[in-house]
Parts: sequence; structure tokens; C-alpha cells
Amino acid sequence: MCMFSERTQVLLSPDQVARLKRIAAREGRSVGAVIRDAVDSYVDPGSDSRHEAIQALMKMNAPVDDWEVMKAQILRSQLGDW
Repeated sequence: MCMFSERTQVLLSPDQVARLKRIAAREGRSVGAVIRDAVDSYVDPGSDSRHEAIQALMKMNAPVDDWEVMKAQILRSQLGDW
């Protein structure tokens, strides 16, 4: 188990605190653990699996268009009109 030895005080908005509490409750973790993970992701984004997923998606060079155009294409393909 990691022992923490530094204490830092940070002022957050009520909205930020509420979002952190929701994340912590959803994941069954403490707010402090969520904040430590966020700091780690910010300081070393290469270790973040979401960052790696984004990089993999960007390498696909998938076609991208205006959302409304893509949405219409998706709907047409679902309806068999493609």
C-alpha cells in the first residue's frame, strides 16, 4: 500500500466538488483517490488508457464529416437505404 506524505490544499468550485463526488461514488472510491488519478493522468498522459484509446482512434484515419451528415448516413445505413 502506498503511503502518502504530502498534503495539498486546493480550492474547488461547488460544481467541481459535486462532479468529483459523483465520480467517486460511481467508482466506489474516495474523492482523494479520484483526484490523485486525475493528477497522474495530467502529469503523465501516456499512462492513461483513455489517451491511448484516443491515439489509436486518431491513427485509424476514419472519415469524418459534419455531425448531421454523419448522423444521416448512419440512419440511412440502419434503414437499409445505403
